[in-house]
Amino acid sequence: MSRPGRIFGAVMVLAAMLVSFGGLAPQADAAKQKRVVALSPFAASAMVKMGARPVAIGATIGGARRLDPRLRNVRSLPLSHPNGPNLEVMAKLKPDLVFSSTRWAKGTKALQSLGIRVVYADPTAIGQVNPTVTKIGKWLGKQKQANNLKRSIQNRIRTATKGLPPSRPKVLVVLGIGNTAMAFLGNSWGGQIIQKAGGRLVTGGVGNRSGGFVKLSDEVVVAQNPDIIIVVPHGNTDDLSEVADYIKNNEAWKTTNAIQNDKVYVSVDNELLQSGTDVGQIIGSARSKWLRNW
Repeated sequence: MSRPGRIFGAVMVLAAMLVSFGGLAPQADAAKQKRVVALSPFAASAMVKMGARPVAIGATIGGARRLDPRLRNVRSLPLSHPNGPNLEVMAKLKPDLVFSSTRWAKGTKALQSLGIRVVYADPTAIGQVNPTVTKIGKWLGKQKQANNLKRSIQNRIRTATKGLPPSRPKVLVVLGIGNTAMAFLGNSWGGQIIQKAGGRLVTGGVGNRSGGFVKLSDEVVVAQNPDIIIVVPHGNTDDLSEVADYIKNNEAWKTTNAIQNDKVYVSVDNELLQSGTDVGQIIGSARSKWLRNW
């Protein structure tokens, strides 16, 4: 082969290699990324299940009961709405990558200004769980482990939803903020969990909307007559019992089947507020704790 021909061939091989490497950018970056912060509890759990350990995690709503034991000694970062973590702390941590959530999107540009790559990895729907695991695995260079985790999650969901009874109780899930009760809609995380567990959500006829919650009047609640009421207090830890008591003892709701039959429950963890890799277990728990005997 002539010299020009050899040069042309070498150029073509190099171009092919560059195209190949370009398609693997996240994986190539993953080989360099040794310091990862997981602000999303979902991402933190997925990481440790894939054999990766974050240098820090975001503080979780409702305590650390659902936290993987392998994360118990990992530094926990306070998160302030709507910006997320403290910038000075992040500058000192010097992470290469942060798995974040859209709820902290306002602080993303500030993190990026520190040279930190930010990737949203916090599913808000059950259907987003597997794609999010895939994304995390891709950025960590752990596709095999991600596939194994996805299979495990799907198997647990199938087990938890197996043999649902034909009768579906009407379930009102309310987010208590002070003395205001907001009903979970079908596109909220908790609403999806309850529907998967076999409940029919009481929403006053309101369909899915941005935010996933709607304020229902006492008249609407009484008219729709829920069989089960699940109270999800939200606020300062010291106020949770007060919020729950207010909703449980609401005089206007005392004629409902839920109150009459003592089917009012309180969810004090973040199981209906925060997505997790334990989605199958949470669905099963909802069936056994709140929707049993239906």
